[in-house]
Amino acid sequence: MEWPLTSGDYIIGDTNSSVAVVTLASDYTAWELKNYAICGTCFSENFGIEKIIVNVLANQNIHCLIVCGEDSGHLAGQSLIALAENGVSTMAGSRKIAGSNASLPYLNEIPMTAISRFLREVKVVDLVGNKDPVAIQKVIDSCTGPKRIEAQIVSMPEVDEDSWRKYEQLIKQNVMSKIKKG
Repeated sequence: MEWPLTSGDYIIGDTNSSVAVVTLASDYTAWELKNYAICGTCFSENFGIEKIIVNVLANQNIHCLIVCGEDSGHLAGQSLIALAENGVSTMAGSRKIAGSNASLPYLNEIPMTAISRFLREVKVVDLVGNKDPVAIQKVIDSCTGPKRIEAQIVSMPEVDEDSWRKYEQLIKQNVMSKIKKG
């Protein structure tokens, strides 16, 4: 099977590298980073994070995810760090990133086994807000360690401009809840 598994805004480096880099809303192309397996952006706190999990798990060499750059308005970076620190809470069939401040931090398109494995096997390094390529490169170069035991192939549906609509009812509930509190 060809890697990476899901589409996105990324570039492939050395597929044998143990490091994945997500630059959030920052333009990684200007940074000239090296020694990573995959480097790209992430703007959303749900589908974007799920794509990261799918692609990282599919390469058994990757055991370190560096989260850097400027966060998006959807708080993808804050949500990734919250996921690494707190995991997910399951309520009414939805998996919400515990501690996320984002509007829709739900990881419902991939299996819970994939999320659990990601949390167990991948070290997430918090450099959210850091846009210094020299500092980021030092962290990339310091991430060493053994390969994970095996790759995990996880599928997820294609994401398009209407994918968010499955959360439309949750959005309405959140807005109404905020109006009642205010």
